[in-house]
Amino acid sequence: MAAAQEASTFVAGSLLLRGDLRAVPVPVVLPESYKVSEQQLGGTGGSSSNAGLASFAAAAATTFAGHAWKRGSRRKALQASATSGGLPVVDRAMTKQFRRDLLKSDQYFKFGRTQMQEAMDQLKVVSGSDLLRKIRENGFKLTVGDITFVLAESYGFCWGVERAVAMAYEARNFFPDKNIWVTNEIIHNPSVNDTLSAKGMRFVQTKPDGSKDFSGVQEADVVILPAFGASVDEMALLKERGVQIVDTTCPWVSKVWSAVEKSKDKGHTAIIHGKYDHEETIATRSFAKSYLVLKDMAEAEYVAQYMLGNGSKDEFMAKFQKAMNPGFDPDKDLETVGVANQTTMLKGETELIGKLFERTLIKKFGPQNINEHFMSFNTICDATQQRQDAMYKMFGAEYEAPKSDLYADLEGEQLGLSLLSTKEQEKLESRKMEAATRGGCEPAAEFSKKIDLCIVVGGFNSSNTTHLLEIAEDEGVPGYHIDCADRIGIPGGEATNQIQHKPLSTIPAKAMMDEGLKVTHSFLPEGPLTIGITSGASTPDNMVGDTLRRILAVRGLQV
Repeated sequence: MAAAQEASTFVAGSLLLRGDLRAVPVPVVLPESYKVSEQQLGGTGGSSSNAGLASFAAAAATTFAGHAWKRGSRRKALQASATSGGLPVVDRAMTKQFRRDLLKSDQYFKFGRTQMQEAMDQLKVVSGSDLLRKIRENGFKLTVGDITFVLAESYGFCWGVERAVAMAYEARNFFPDKNIWVTNEIIHNPSVNDTLSAKGMRFVQTKPDGSKDFSGVQEADVVILPAFGASVDEMALLKERGVQIVDTTCPWVSKVWSAVEKSKDKGHTAIIHGKYDHEETIATRSFAKSYLVLKDMAEAEYVAQYMLGNGSKDEFMAKFQKAMNPGFDPDKDLETVGVANQTTMLKGETELIGKLFERTLIKKFGPQNINEHFMSFNTICDATQQRQDAMYKMFGAEYEAPKSDLYADLEGEQLGLSLLSTKEQEKLESRKMEAATRGGCEPAAEFSKKIDLCIVVGGFNSSNTTHLLEIAEDEGVPGYHIDCADRIGIPGGEATNQIQHKPLSTIPAKAMMDEGLKVTHSFLPEGPLTIGITSGASTPDNMVGDTLRRILAVRGLQV
């Protein structure tokens, strides 16, 4: 046990965790209060566990400890985990303090206001579109020949994405001679990521088992955290490696993390409406001690029914085995919950899921006790919401919230009860900030012509872009999801009347490999056309402008 105690005062570098002889381990001396249990280290107290820890301690003792955290700072503990894919594990009770300390450290680089403004100006030159600016200033519509384009009044780069890309560009300018890494795609747009690669930036690769290969990241390198964030354990590894961190995490995503922390402070389980393997949700769930990720209303209803005593525990555990924390016990951990979401999920579904769980807990524990069992947070990204609302407006339609038979039954039983989850809460505003870089922020006038077809531009692995295509299909409007203008006509050649696009049935991973794409011939019918145009939050304006010009070229038109 002495060896185990000695080992527990160190955070292992990648050499100790990964067996990678190219990496240099950097142990960090930490306070006793930062320890996690030996079980979290994968040990059981037996001789084999102690032998492994002794070896761990011996190796750690021979390395340079010059990166110890500042004396007197209130830093909390990390421990190496034999089962964490080579990442240190931050005690989930201390993630808030860990991140707060990281943000105050010398390793966390902050751009000044002037730097950021210059970076945003540079981004406008690189990714802006005079054509789209013209359309915005013309009430979000433009007619050329027999084609009328109607641009959704909220589309494309959201402010958080703009900020992330601008910071990445500025990082290259500010650190011209440094190795710069990005822990994942900076955003879900291949052309933007290719641009960063052309600037000499490298992306941390994902291994076949789903873990990331940080073996190339060395002390004094610069590492960029992408717009959808990084897990707290990845942050710990980067802290340990002694790198300079440039954090481009969207403030909307950080707001979700804060909501999860508040749930945890009250001992609540975080129910996260999202996709368990989406990068943003992976980051979000890392701040929770107890979590359950639900992808849609059907899964939420299943869980609510279980909370009301209907269902099999074995079936529950099998169904959500990849979407909950180790040790999750639905019989105990679902008695107190807080609901948050992946920022790109559909607004109405997230809202209904929150209300469903509140009413479920009211039925189970009574309205007088709901504050002890439920917390509600407004973590819906307003940029995502505005892009979805703009689609409905463009089609002359109104959003119809999803329905739940279980919720309807509970609502009928609880008539007259006001819900915490329906109270108006403070919202983050992004539209004005976006308009400042694009111009033409006045809402589009109601447009009387019917939209004949809709083009959705965005990365094939972009969740929010996929949701925009879903809206078009729900409204019965032919929709085509493309990731660049070259999908129209012959790639790299003539602009013929055909389009290669991603149907909703094709999973993103296949589409990213150009598999499962569909080619539709004569996608532009003869005669006058009104074409709706929108783009995902990770799509720069110049890509949309190129798409419009490509469509016009099919008809022999130009602007």
